[in-house]
Amino acid sequence: MLFRHGDVLIETVSKIPQGAKRLSHRTLAHGELTGHSHQICEKEMATLWQEAGELFLEIRGKQATVVHQEHAPIELPKGSYRVWRQREYTPERIVVVRD
Repeated sequence: MLFRHGDVLIETVSKIPQGAKRLSHRTLAHGELTGHSHQICEKEMATLWQEAGELFLEIRGKQATVVHQEHAPIELPKGSYRVWRQREYTPERIVVVRD
């Protein structure tokens, strides 16, 4: 299943990769234009992991809420996810979409 929250895409995965490093924050992405960020509200329900430059999210509770100042919140059910920024193609190059 694939979720979209502004310029952030969140895809269910079967598990967090072995050897992933646990991160101490809940920020999925920082908005470079507005300074706003996509975050998980419930601190005790979710953990972020990083492996080989990719971001992963583990939700241990029944659900967790992704919030951003410019988008409606979305609920993610318990599970494991890969998180990345949406990209935009132009004939000159591929760029990351910025909020």
